Amino acid sequence: METMIISLVSLVLGLLSFNKDECEGSYESVINSNLVTQISFSTEEIVNSYLKIKNALVKSDSKTTAQYATVMETTLNNFNVSQLSASQRTQFIKSSEEAKKHIKVIATNSGKLDKQRKAFQQLSNTISELVTVFGTSEKLHQDFCPMYEGGSIWLSETKEIKNPYYGAQMLNCGKIKEVIE
Repeated sequence: METMIISLVSLVLGLLSFNKDECEGSYESVINSNLVTQISFSTEEIVNSYLKIKNALVKSDSKTTAQYATVMETTLNNFNVSQLSASQRTQFIKSSEEAKKHIKVIATNSGKLDKQRKAFQQLSNTISELVTVFGTSEKLHQDFCPMYEGGSIWLSETKEIKNPYYGAQMLNCGKIKEVIE
């Protein structure tokens, strides 16, 4: 109860100290600009979709991999880029279109892990570049498998190596190349 009274008093004092003459525009525009400032561009949904594909490949679950690829395509198609500058928007669209090519191969090749994994290798390069340019809100590990296609990276949410290129065959093949924070 005491905390609520203190909060109410703070709110009233804050409203009383608000000087309309110091602001350009209306109170509503101040609220709207604050909301826009608080909303920031985030790659979280894209990264989470990517990680679901990676985890399904670790389990060699081709059907689930294809389903998650379809979800990721929808995520990319619905992604709001309005907060980006023109150059950032161009970079994002370029990366997004490249990612969609690989996602389409993954989604349309259910039952063909070899094709899905090859497309995932290319998707991993694209998503890694996207995270490098736009950052991420979560700690990621860029892992490296020296055996797949002469050396291939993937992003992981865990420190533990779980290889999506070979699944159970060589589950722990690889090493952490970089930590992205």
